[in-house]
Amino acid sequence: MVWVVPDLEWEVRRKPLTSENFLVQSIQGASVNERQGLRMRSFNPAAAGAILFALAMPSHGHAQDQAYLKRYGGDWEGGGRVQIEQLPKPVDVSCETAGTVETANEFKLAGECSAMLVLSNDIGAELKVDPKTGEYSGVYTGSKSGPATLLGTRNGDRLELEVTWNKVIYDDDTARMTIENEGEGQFLMTVTERIDGEDVVVSDLTFERQGG
Repeated sequence: MVWVVPDLEWEVRRKPLTSENFLVQSIQGASVNERQGLRMRSFNPAAAGAILFALAMPSHGHAQDQAYLKRYGGDWEGGGRVQIEQLPKPVDVSCETAGTVETANEFKLAGECSAMLVLSNDIGAELKVDPKTGEYSGVYTGSKSGPATLLGTRNGDRLELEVTWNKVIYDDDTARMTIENEGEGQFLMTVTERIDGEDVVVSDLTFERQGG
C-alpha cells in the first residue's frame, strides 16, 4: 500500500521554481495592472540589445577576411624552387604576378614563372570566400594538367587549401597548397605532393610587393 499525502505529492510533481516559473506564476496570479508592471520590469533593454546585436553579426569574421584579401593587391615579383615532373631535381624559377581584389570577397593572382631561360609557365589563382562559413574556394592555373580546384580555409595569416588536379600527378590527383601573407608586403606559396608515400614540397615560392 502506498500512502499519498496530497500536499507532498503536489510539491514533488510541480516544476522546480525557476526564475521563469516564478514570473509566470506571478503574472497569472496578479491583476491586469500588476501583470503589465511585472512584464515591464522583466524587460531588460541592455540584454535585448545584446541579443539583437548578436543576431545581426555574421557567423564568421567577415571583416577580417575582407582585410586579409586586400593584402594581395598590387604587383609582385619573386621566385623559388619548383619540382618539374619531367626533371630529376627541382629548378630555380623567377616569377612576376599581379594581384587584383575583384570584390570584397574575391581576389585574383595572375602572372608567369620562368626557369633556365627557356622554360616558362603561366601561374594564377582565383579565390573567393563565403562570408557565412569562411570557406575559400576557387581555381589554380599553372599545372600542365589544366585548371585545378581549390578548397580550404584561412588560419590566421595563412590559407590552407586542398588542390584537386584534372589527372593523377605522382601518387594521386590531390595536393596541399598554403599561401601565407602577414600583411608586410610579402607572401609565400607552397605546394606539397604525395610522392612514393611521402609528403614532398614541390613548389616553394616567395613574392615581394613592387612599388611600395
